[in-house]
Amino acid sequence: MKKIYLTVVLFSLLLGSCAKKMYSPYSDSQVINHATQGSVTLKGYGDEVDGKKQKSKEDAVRMAHKKAIQQLLYFGFVGTDFKNPIIREGISVENKHKAFFDKFWNGGYERFVTNSKDEFYDCVEKSNCVSAVSVFTLNYNMLRQELEKNNIINKIGF
Repeated sequence: MKKIYLTVVLFSLLLGSCAKKMYSPYSDSQVINHATQGSVTLKGYGDEVDGKKQKSKEDAVRMAHKKAIQQLLYFGFVGTDFKNPIIREGISVENKHKAFFDKFWNGGYERFVTNSKDEFYDCVEKSNCVSAVSVFTLNYNMLRQELEKNNIINKIGF
């Protein structure tokens, strides 16, 4: 009887550990390359968006870009040259500077993005939705200057 009970408990614990766990929504993003000073190649994964909308693929790519850039800005990438975040205050800075970030995430960030290569996927469990993976180069020097100019971060050394 004890063996059966222990087996059931062990099996339950095993199934519980396989359940979907909470994780940072940005944790799938990666630094792909940092060959030149001032730019970095990132890979971001977009969320599922409504595939019926006319601009669904654009929305999915924007989500992929946003997640990768937010990881760079607020968390950094462990084990890379970007292990420290650019903005140390964290994502709460987006509330403090709401007007800037609304404009930034609605397309303003695209000034800093080049060489975007995007792949699209249909959702597995739902019909009429799409997701994107984007590998893109980000000019982080220009981005940093823009953040300094708008008093989001302090200038280096000040």
